[in-house]
Amino acid sequence: MKALYQKIRSLDGKPYGTYKNLATREWDFGDFVLEFIHVQGDPYAPASRVLLRAKLATLGYAPEWGSDFEHRLALSDFLYRRLGRMVQERYSGKDAAVVFDTAGPEMLVRNSLWIDNGEIRACLQVRLPGEGRKIQAELAAEILTMVMPDLVAAGLYYTQGDEPAMQRHYRVLAERREILAQLDGRGLCAFVPDGAVLPRASGLSELPLEGAVPFAAPAELAVTLDACGREIRGMGIPKGITVITGGAFHGKSTLLQALVRAVYPHVPGDGREGIVVDDTALRVGVEDGRSVRGTDLSMFVRDLPGGISTKDFSTLSASGSTSEAANLLEAMEAGARMFLIDEDSSAVNFLIRDVRVRKLLGDEREPLIPLTDRIRSLASAGMNFILVAGACGDYLDLADNIIVMANYRAECAMVRQAHQPERQSGINELAKATELAEVPQSRPFAAYMQPLQKHVRPASAVERQVKVKLAGDSLLQIGFLVADTSRLVTLVDRQHRLGAGFMLLNMLQNAASNTAEGSAPASDSVAGVAQKLCDVVCNVGFRNLPQGMSREMSLPRAVDIACVAFRLNGK
Repeated sequence: MKALYQKIRSLDGKPYGTYKNLATREWDFGDFVLEFIHVQGDPYAPASRVLLRAKLATLGYAPEWGSDFEHRLALSDFLYRRLGRMVQERYSGKDAAVVFDTAGPEMLVRNSLWIDNGEIRACLQVRLPGEGRKIQAELAAEILTMVMPDLVAAGLYYTQGDEPAMQRHYRVLAERREILAQLDGRGLCAFVPDGAVLPRASGLSELPLEGAVPFAAPAELAVTLDACGREIRGMGIPKGITVITGGAFHGKSTLLQALVRAVYPHVPGDGREGIVVDDTALRVGVEDGRSVRGTDLSMFVRDLPGGISTKDFSTLSASGSTSEAANLLEAMEAGARMFLIDEDSSAVNFLIRDVRVRKLLGDEREPLIPLTDRIRSLASAGMNFILVAGACGDYLDLADNIIVMANYRAECAMVRQAHQPERQSGINELAKATELAEVPQSRPFAAYMQPLQKHVRPASAVERQVKVKLAGDSLLQIGFLVADTSRLVTLVDRQHRLGAGFMLLNMLQNAASNTAEGSAPASDSVAGVAQKLCDVVCNVGFRNLPQGMSREMSLPRAVDIACVAFRLNGK
């Protein structure tokens, strides 16, 4: 610390860019090490990024907190939130000297705080002070040699009083892992525990609604699972096709949204922390205007007028039904086996086709094949669907299970027993028999990604690196590639979208070399390569990725990264 203080004082009054001299070495504070990841070029540029590294043992933590993924994620998330509260309490406003992002209810791998090889690594934004273009050494020394040690002491050191809360964090993850391992053997694709609080305080809040009706499993779907030495009762949603129905404002979409967000673990007290779903689950809906590149739509779209094939379909602006068909097929290609669909955010002509319209037009004059014609065959192929249907009654004839939501209480209207044959829907009687097109095969990583590489270059002659940016909250830019991620709801915030962008940048920059070196065989899919990279990040964090510490980001699932890749197109 003394060496850093002396170095800063020697810079007093010098040109602001001289701050970059601080990044030439690490600075030892005894109980932690400070390192500059990025030094801003002037007082008005994006803040500098400072990495604090400290051994778990030095901060007082038992070795078990660095022993496995669940322990590391639990402690990282707990400390991330505690450190964030400290920064918010002491520094606020647009001119705050220290900035640390806040988090939603999801427990995610974040580059802002992660545990790697028995070491806590916390990355903060620091606005280095300057007067005009000159360094203000006294203020800089106060921030770096007084504020940083105070934040480490208050936000990162072990305190016995926090042990119960830390253990609750870990228990959520451990129980989730054990329940997830039991789903397949019990023939389930999702589990909602009794007592879960599904409604949120408002449409703009992720906080649980005070006084909300706690969830209770209907007797027909009630199961009891063992997790971490205790029995947990709740609603087990069987594999196959489940329809959630009921009147407006009775909780249909609330239940579906809770299942969508449950692809990631939630913090204790969120109300949804005990919900577990198939870890490949994706929400599928309409996405007017999205780009599609080389996707086989033939399962849902016959050849178009003029003899245009849909087996290798591309467009820069897909229609509603075409976009939803592409979303579902690309999700399958990315490895998803569970699909969550709400009729309110779907294209009607993708979901159903009226019997009278079938009779009038026939199949010859209608290229669209609705989901009703395919869903039973897809379910037989191992795909699982949970649909909210308040008006599309056709799905009641196709369902294996029907859940009715009434005043936020779940009731079971029908469960198809294992020995019962699948019921055939009368809605298809007027349609010609159609064979199920093959479930889309994963496109090879190199074949799909290499054509995009020409767009992966700096946006201007003065930039040395390809930048990942967000325009607004959801338009992701990687060099000259863009992808609208607004409808990918399993990307929960800006950090998540930036995480997907930086993961894809790494994949794109290494597309050719990975294949040439044999680390990514030609047969590997986009999702397969993404999964390998995700496994590395789960182990050591983002530090080995180029630019992996340059911005705040969190780690999406491989299936989400692949779905972003399928939306990329060059500007």
